[in-house]
Amino acid sequence: MGVLAMMVYLGCYTDATHTNGLYAVEVDAGTGAMTIVAEYGVKHAIYQALSPDGKYLYSCTEDGAASFRADGKSLTPVDSVKLGGGMCHVAAMPDGRSVVWADYTGGAAGSVEVSEGRFGKVTTHRHSGSGPNLPRQDKAHCHQALPTPDGASYCVVDLGLDQVVTYPAGTRFTTAPLGAGPRHLAFHPNGRRAFLVYELGNLVSSLDWSADGGFRIVDTKPTLDDAAGAKPPLSLAAAIRLTPDLKRVVVSNRGEESLVSYDYDDATGKLAFKARSPLSGSWPRDFLFVTDTLALVTMERSGCVHSLRYDPATGAFRTLATLGGLFRPVALTQPK
Repeated sequence: MGVLAMMVYLGCYTDATHTNGLYAVEVDAGTGAMTIVAEYGVKHAIYQALSPDGKYLYSCTEDGAASFRADGKSLTPVDSVKLGGGMCHVAAMPDGRSVVWADYTGGAAGSVEVSEGRFGKVTTHRHSGSGPNLPRQDKAHCHQALPTPDGASYCVVDLGLDQVVTYPAGTRFTTAPLGAGPRHLAFHPNGRRAFLVYELGNLVSSLDWSADGGFRIVDTKPTLDDAAGAKPPLSLAAAIRLTPDLKRVVVSNRGEESLVSYDYDDATGKLAFKARSPLSGSWPRDFLFVTDTLALVTMERSGCVHSLRYDPATGAFRTLATLGGLFRPVALTQPK
């Protein structure tokens, strides 16, 4: 790679024709141009996580997780483990000794011990119940497993139950409004705040968090443009990230096809709409800042990834380049 180039890993769904679900992509930091430099036969590799030391990449598979020794574009298989048939999220605990995971269709989540990329003991928590927003909340749907800032616990976001459950204690926080379907959570590095995006309600919340007190909602804002008049027949909020300067929160909308940024007041926890950036194509699933002003977004239904220039002054994004010819791209991870 040149001085201005960097590497990202891209996870995609697979089918009988498209059998490689994991890619190494080189990105030109100046132009945003993207090039696939390696691909790997991992089925339904729809989310990845790096070990804290950056030596190992953990990926969802069609029935569990796989681990790889990570060295730039080179991913060397190490181990695999069966966890569930609806794996949708993995994250590495800060101590590097376990990986936490979520199974959407099975309504389960848990942790699996790891050592030098090899999987060990599996702990599974099965959720039960339903929510008011049918048919999407017909049962438990664990959508994310994420370590808490102190590294002592991990949170499971359950879209089907309108809950965030913290393990190993099993403490349950019920989100509001009911039926909004929480999807993904992001913690602020200050360890006091968190942000939650709701898929079904198209909302984003800021929350207070502490190890002793858990979560408390501070503020909630819509992700769709109510002033736009005619809305898309279906729009579902997807990913949530903080900007590199930690001053804003950004969410993606599938259906409205947009990224929306909000100013964040650290003193009060309040959110304020900043900018709405329309995207060409369909179904922005995940996005990732790779530099302070360069981001990538996966357009799942369009089969492409856009590189975007982010303007910190306005909070808006503009497209620089597009990598096409992909099958249902989903997740983005940057090596350390």
